[in-house]
Amino acid sequence: MVHQLLLCASISQQNYIQTVSTLQALTGVLDPQETATYTLLTKPHNIFKPKFEPGKVNQIEQYYMRCTTTWNDSAAQELNLSKPIIPGKSDIRVERLFSGKEVKHWTLQVSDIPNAGKNPVSAQNFYESTLVHHHTARRVAEKEESRDIAQKKEGSQGENAPQAKDNESDLMEIDPEDVSKGTDSKTTTNNDAQPQDGPKKEEQPIDVKDSFLQFLEELGYDVVNQYWAKGIRFFHGDIVIEIFKIFVRDDDPEASSADSGIKLKLLDESNTFQIKAFINYPKGTSVDLINQGTKSLVKMKELLHNLFELDVPDRMFMDARVNRNK
Repeated sequence: MVHQLLLCASISQQNYIQTVSTLQALTGVLDPQETATYTLLTKPHNIFKPKFEPGKVNQIEQYYMRCTTTWNDSAAQELNLSKPIIPGKSDIRVERLFSGKEVKHWTLQVSDIPNAGKNPVSAQNFYESTLVHHHTARRVAEKEESRDIAQKKEGSQGENAPQAKDNESDLMEIDPEDVSKGTDSKTTTNNDAQPQDGPKKEEQPIDVKDSFLQFLEELGYDVVNQYWAKGIRFFHGDIVIEIFKIFVRDDDPEASSADSGIKLKLLDESNTFQIKAFINYPKGTSVDLINQGTKSLVKMKELLHNLFELDVPDRMFMDARVNRNK
């Protein structure tokens, strides 16, 4: 669990260079860290609808889950945030994530509703886990090859039943791949031949299916939306400051089917940048440290009030509970 203190703001495109220069001078970070992420927003398959009874309190809640991974294709590397993105002229195309052979690492995150009350900063709890491997990924070529060998093995047992009985113990202990290797070695010994120098068969590339979507389905979640985020990150003590833009899929009906990439557009076509200033605390952090972090964010707000106005976001827009967002 992560306890996050948060303040948010926004700036226009024309104030971006000035904002970056000011934060470089304030934080001392001359080369800010670049961030580029791809996020899937998922929802549970079956919505829990408890039966409301007088005097009974239902404590079971279901939440939307964010699944985030890195966005590291050529489009993310070539995207220049200092230049405005003009609708109809800027062509941003990203690679199809689930058609490649690279297996991504995903971070699954569920967030609770922020604390109520008139607070100087937003306080919210996150529950997240990083997934480096999902068991549903399969090597298609190996699966088909082992299936063919097993079928040939069953056929030979049906035709030569007496021989199969004599070698039954050997077949139970040897894998199909080892059987084929043993047959080749016996043939070479009987013919007293030299090692084969003939042309070898070219190895076919192994097709690996990245079945993260299948993993989500087995987990009980459906994908309801997706978005891309590109920005930069500054560090000032324990405070992390992120400046970014959000992109969504542009389903252009005039686009041809031959286009290999996915066309993106800005979520906010006014080229507005979003700003987050936050501090993350692990589970079990003392109240004194959290209060100290609150004071640090308030002080940061006062330092930057002439540049942009950091404010507490509306907690109702950050409510990820399913029943309240039907």
